[in-house]
Amino acid sequence: MGSNWSEEIEEEESDSFEEQDKWVLEAQKLKQPGVTICKEVLRGIKLDKKEEKENNEILKEFLRSFIDELKEVDELFNLLFKELSYEGSYYLNLRVSTPDEFDINLILKPPFEESEFEVVHQPLAPSYAKIYMKDRTIALEKYPKLAKTLFDGGYLVPENVRKWLQSVVDKALRTYTRKAFFIKRIRTKEAGPARTIILTKTDDTEIDIDLVPVVKCLLKLPESSLDDKVKNRVGSTLEAYLVPKPYSSFGKQMPINEKEAKRLWRSHFSKAEKKIIYNKGCVKPVIKLLKFLRDKEDWKILASYYLKTVVMWMVIENNDDDYWKEDKMDNRFLDALQELKTAVFQKKIAYLFNKEYNLLAKINDDQACNIHNRLCYFIRKIKENPEFLRNVFQEAPSF
Repeated sequence: MGSNWSEEIEEEESDSFEEQDKWVLEAQKLKQPGVTICKEVLRGIKLDKKEEKENNEILKEFLRSFIDELKEVDELFNLLFKELSYEGSYYLNLRVSTPDEFDINLILKPPFEESEFEVVHQPLAPSYAKIYMKDRTIALEKYPKLAKTLFDGGYLVPENVRKWLQSVVDKALRTYTRKAFFIKRIRTKEAGPARTIILTKTDDTEIDIDLVPVVKCLLKLPESSLDDKVKNRVGSTLEAYLVPKPYSSFGKQMPINEKEAKRLWRSHFSKAEKKIIYNKGCVKPVIKLLKFLRDKEDWKILASYYLKTVVMWMVIENNDDDYWKEDKMDNRFLDALQELKTAVFQKKIAYLFNKEYNLLAKINDDQACNIHNRLCYFIRKIKENPEFLRNVFQEAPSF
């Protein structure tokens, strides 16, 4: 690499941290200084309960009335929509900032018998699948508008579904009467596979709602792409949400011709991920600490899902409950920093359900070098004195 990699950054960079020594307490004053500091940091990033309650009430009322409007304005939506699925960091208790962003899956179900269509793996891209009608005449005869709008050559095309949902949302908003008392304005924007609805409240704060059209199915993952330890933990046939996220050949995934790529849906195994981290001691606090550090350091390249994946791999490697006890939170956080440091140095975080797919493929040498060196510095100083965790999070003692 062209960048200057090292196990530590220069000492002059640490000067600004050393100036904060007045924050540092002697380790013997606390029984477990590292755990105490981690808990203080987590208390400091708790969500505002009043705002959280208000936003949830607004969200619930908006979704209830808006889904009715979507069904009213579009016969296809009324035909396909099955239910909502609440996803993302807020619903996993992993959010470290204002409770104003919500990920909502709109689960769609094609109105056919299971024998009439199938979900087909793309062997060159195990993270992707395609939805195929075995007999196109059935769709054409029973549901001509559905076949014409969303299918192509017997395949349910993700881009068609995404554009269709965006048009339906925009159409519904033109006739929607605001029923939530605290909403004064509604607008939309495109955000990847989602149509984002932005609700402006009467106090001018905003709520972002990402509506993502998905198809729920069972997928049997290819043995060649699935890590044995992951298989032992969650199995190889998993409930999946197929998301209309465009195929990318970044990482080790093979280039695929354009026609085939347009048929591919990205698979998301949220149920399996929830199983891995559910009720597992300090796992969620460690993920939140990583995210908070990422935000403090402005490491935008490290998406929240990447950090979550780093910790999920740690759970896969060591699922012992004692290892993840809350009173070992500081040690597990330090372990997570070590794992993240290695991942950044190698510029690779393997996707949990396809070990060949690299989540971190887009990081460049300079980004990797800067983050790696910063992590080396934090790790070294924390090992020297657990009280340095305060400096990492720029937290002054609360007592």
